[in-house]
Order: sequence, then structure tokens, then C-alpha cells
Amino acid sequence: MARTRLGTHIGVVVDDYKMDPAEPGFRDFVMELLLQHKVVFFKSQHFSPATFTEMVGQLGRKEVHPFRTAADVITGISPFQPYPEYPEITGIYHDEKVTGNLNSWHSDLNWREIPPFASVLRAVRIPPQGGDTVWANMAKAYDSLSDSVKSELDELRVVHDWVQIYRSAFKDNEDALRRMQEQFPAQSHPLVLTHPLTGERLLFSNKVSGVRIEGVGDEESRRILDMVHRLAWRPEFQCRFQWDEGDVAIWDNLATQHYAVSDYWPHVRKMERITLEGMPIK
Repeated sequence: MARTRLGTHIGVVVDDYKMDPAEPGFRDFVMELLLQHKVVFFKSQHFSPATFTEMVGQLGRKEVHPFRTAADVITGISPFQPYPEYPEITGIYHDEKVTGNLNSWHSDLNWREIPPFASVLRAVRIPPQGGDTVWANMAKAYDSLSDSVKSELDELRVVHDWVQIYRSAFKDNEDALRRMQEQFPAQSHPLVLTHPLTGERLLFSNKVSGVRIEGVGDEESRRILDMVHRLAWRPEFQCRFQWDEGDVAIWDNLATQHYAVSDYWPHVRKMERITLEGMPIK
């Protein structure tokens, strides 16, 4: 088994290792790598859907995307679940007609009351070129700030709202929008989060779901959020992964943001994701 650092501050690639959920110590091995490197890439796994769900289940409690019932299905918002028998698997499929739309810095489902701790993504079909994913270490982004800026941010809270992402899907259905807002209201989270497992301080907001700072005016809120969100763009905090079919990535969804590079149209790119249940954050 070979381990290769991918970025200076984030990412490790593991070669010549078969992810076997029955292997003693499997969970401890993966979690140690995950908490140290923030994102871990396992090459050439080639799981079936059944084995994929079994493997992820050894790492923690699997989640089903909250927009999942027939009553919740809204065109343009509901996740695609390719396997009815495995509803925890979300298909992220793009092709000539359904173009890549995840090319913004984000974390998964930060707008939930308890955001997922980790996400696990496997490559089912990869385009002949393009389709990389980039991750950013938001603990290192926080560390880069001056003490005076840290003290300005440390006690602030940011509102996360899924409506910013999906508002256009409800342009002709205000009743459905109100119903979904009642079911999944906007959530307030610390702008600077203390990671519940590592104790690291990190920036916990992103341009996709972070909509405003509580208790300040609109102009000041925008100034702060723009400064925080742009830190993810700095290459010093990033790693970039070029996928092969069968690869699996596991990332700390609290400590990182990611960006799916949409440079492969009109080719097909098929990825499948399972998220792991988080823990209350304060």
C-alpha cells in the first residue's frame, strides 16, 4: 500500500489497498487518514452499489438526502436516486443534455440543522478529459488570517439557506416553496466552527448556502462573507484530483469545501455519493 500527499495542506492518495468493510481496523484506518488529511482518495475500488453502501456504513451512519419522498419531488431540486433499493446513494450524472452545475465552491448540505460530517464519492464513469474535483482546507484558510480579523469573525454566526440554491425551481409554484421552507427552514451556524473531532478552528460558510451574517447590516454582511468565501479560491489551501473510474474519495465536509470542474461537455460523467450523519455544532 502506497500513500502519496496530493497537496501541501490537504489530500492523500492511497494506492494498492482494497477497501474491505470486514477488515478489522478498517474504520479506524480510514478515519485517521481523513482527520489528518481532510480528503482521502482510494484508487481502483470498483464497488457494486451494495458493497459501496456496506463500506460507507462501516464509517458512520448513512444519510438519505432530505428531499426524498414523492411529495418532495420538485423538478430541478430533488436528488437523483439511481437505485431504489439504496436510497442513500445520490447519483450525480451529467451528459450532453444535463450539463455540469456543481462548479461553485461549496460544502454538502450545510443548510441542514446538522450538516453531514463527511461525504463519500465514487467514480462510475469518467469523461475522456476533464471532470476533476478541487478541495480546499478551511482550517488552513482560517489560520492564514491575522489575529485582528480572527477576533472580528470568531463570535459571528451565518445563516445558511437552500432557497438561494434552488429558488428558480419554484418560479411557478410559490405554495411548494413555502411548504419546503417550512419543512427545511434556514439554519444559523457559527462562521468560525470548532471541529467536533479535531478541535481545529475553521471557516464554515460558502458562497452557495451562506446568505447573511446575523446581527449586522446588509453591506457589512456582504463584506465579511465575500472575504471569507474568497479564501477557498486560494491555491495554497487546495488539492486537485484527476479521477479514474473506480476511484473513491472521502472528505471531511465540515473542514473543507469542494468544486467540481465542469470542463467535459458534451461527455458523460457519472458519480455517486453517500453522506455520513454529522453531529450537533455550536
